[in-house]
Amino acid sequence: MTWWSLPSSPSNGVGVVIVPPVGYEAWSAHRTLRTVAEGLAARGCTVVRYDPDATGDSAGESWDAGRMPAWKSDVGLAADALRHQGAASIVLLGLRAGASLALDQAHAVEASAVVAWAPINSGRRLARQLRLLSTSVPDGAPVPHGDRAVVLAGSVFTEETLDELAALDLFELTAAPASKILVIERDDQQHDGALVAHLTSLGATVDRHSADDIGTAIDRPTEYAEVPEASVALVCDWVAGVVPTIDGQHSAVPPRSPTGLGPPARTQARMHWGDTLVDEEVLAIGRNNLVGVLTRPQRSPRATVLWLNSGSEHHVGPGRAWVEYGRTLAASGFASVRIDLSGWGESPDHGHAPGRPYDPHCVSETIQAGEALAESNLGPIVVAGLCAGAWVALRAALDHPFAGVVAFNPQLYWQPGDPIEANIATETRPRRHSEIARIERLRHWGVWSALDAVGIRHPAARWLRALERTGTPTLMAFAEDDDGLQFIESRLARSWSAVRRSGNIDLAVVDGIDHSMHRHWLRPRMIDAVTSWLTTTFPADR
Repeated sequence: MTWWSLPSSPSNGVGVVIVPPVGYEAWSAHRTLRTVAEGLAARGCTVVRYDPDATGDSAGESWDAGRMPAWKSDVGLAADALRHQGAASIVLLGLRAGASLALDQAHAVEASAVVAWAPINSGRRLARQLRLLSTSVPDGAPVPHGDRAVVLAGSVFTEETLDELAALDLFELTAAPASKILVIERDDQQHDGALVAHLTSLGATVDRHSADDIGTAIDRPTEYAEVPEASVALVCDWVAGVVPTIDGQHSAVPPRSPTGLGPPARTQARMHWGDTLVDEEVLAIGRNNLVGVLTRPQRSPRATVLWLNSGSEHHVGPGRAWVEYGRTLAASGFASVRIDLSGWGESPDHGHAPGRPYDPHCVSETIQAGEALAESNLGPIVVAGLCAGAWVALRAALDHPFAGVVAFNPQLYWQPGDPIEANIATETRPRRHSEIARIERLRHWGVWSALDAVGIRHPAARWLRALERTGTPTLMAFAEDDDGLQFIESRLARSWSAVRRSGNIDLAVVDGIDHSMHRHWLRPRMIDAVTSWLTTTFPADR
């Protein structure tokens, strides 16, 4: 999958390929890389961002073999796409592992310049870091290539991939990647200048800069990541400044359209997912032109699942879960739309700060999306989300007749306008420690049930009862011992029992999986529970 940023004035003829980091750093840096792309487009460049093979929206499964050869090939494919659209010169711009890959591949793709943003000199060091920070896949897990594989925030690194990453060594480059190179180093880490010296010895003209803000984009969870504005300005200004001297001339390509170079008109793709053939299409949804990606089975869908943003991550979901779940559901005849609300991912911001899932516009835009999709011949529309996304889905279902709701690990104690916390286990639970103790103590004394019996109810209890009255089929799917389930069973027990008896609200508890479903090897348990519920709720002969 590629995303294009186009100049609003005639193009300067330079195409920029943005090579992303690997794993969770790619999610955290998503907003930063989009900001860079838009900044470069404002300076006359045509920019393409892409998801490497088997990541993000691209084809391929997380356990596929041959990741590194595919990732190297992807750089060339992106450069070819820019040249096909008329780019006279190519600049590769990479962040972290993407910077290393850009330097490694620049000579092969005949790039004129490279921006290496916090490059990793040694792939061996990166592979070691990934092993230390990741969770090892248990022996005997029912996954391909599982031996010594690790998972970091839902991103899979097989032993083969780790070995291929370890083999990436910038000091083994024997030809200058490009004539002009910008290296931006982190000032909170020591650098001996060896990489710059090596690149210079190969004949490149290297500009070396230090920045103190890179960590805000890659070291933090998506909920807390910030765009490093100073570094972004440095990158954009450097590329704009080097444009007149690229290849010894100022590239000036007559625009092919009023906005300059145009991307391929193709917004659809067909791919295999396991044994299933699926179609995908990028959509502009509703009056706010929210960006969504539709996954469609080869027959008319029995229903369509609208997947909402989880936390502050873009539309691919936590560790790419929505991509995997949506494509898997296609085998059972269900379509999916994974969407970015405004302020997330690829959608317009419309003045909303990034990553504020409990703000009112999230509920209203979910309803708008449901209304728009209902007019698209996609069958009944089911809204789904994780944690904050589940909260939004359940709220939206009170005011819009969705055909169903799938709520993964909703935390019903949150209130509108609350900020999001990145980690339920290490942040939310410790912060709520005294509250949880009080809830348990009064539950033991029967206080909550007594109050509920006389109509004095927690707002979340009133919410559950209102949801039950809508008659909307709802699946509440929890990881075992999840905070959200504990809150419901301890604080809302009497109302919870009442709404469960109605038959409209079903419960699934999935053993072993974590709150964000990052334990990738256990995801089949969750998607099996969802598939079973959808199949029962929307039978094929309906």
